[in-house]
Amino acid sequence: MTPEQINEVWSMVDRAYLAEVAHRGPAPVFAMISSAHLYGFASPDSDVDLRGAFLLPTRSILGLRPPSETITVSDKSRIDLDWEAHDLRKFARLMTNHNGYVLEHLFSPPVVVSTPAFEELRELGRGCITRQTVRHYQWFCSRTTQAPP
Repeated sequence: MTPEQINEVWSMVDRAYLAEVAHRGPAPVFAMISSAHLYGFASPDSDVDLRGAFLLPTRSILGLRPPSETITVSDKSRIDLDWEAHDLRKFARLMTNHNGYVLEHLFSPPVVVSTPAFEELRELGRGCITRQTVRHYQWFCSRTTQAPP
């Protein structure tokens, strides 16, 4: 995204409100705007999709029951907003399995919540961009450049 495109996204959303929603539940490592806003086809009435990662409290990790690895928070009070995030351990597993979806979230602007752990995760994520990941996106490109039957 260009700086102008990022500014356009920020003009359509309330960043403070998005950050407040991202802080509902476990502490976010990062939260970013995804979907229509990220891909450049949002309108003022588009829903907002936040994606990211969170850090489970130690008590949850050490408990007798496995904790939820993914949270989803929907808030329709001001806008149609969905916040979906993975526990940092699950996010790291997905990163190391050539998952372009989570790598997109890791490296795409616009970022709503950022922490020092997010910057470390980004640094680690650079090593997860592999030929397999690139091939996944090449397949998408080949599908969109073919002429219709």
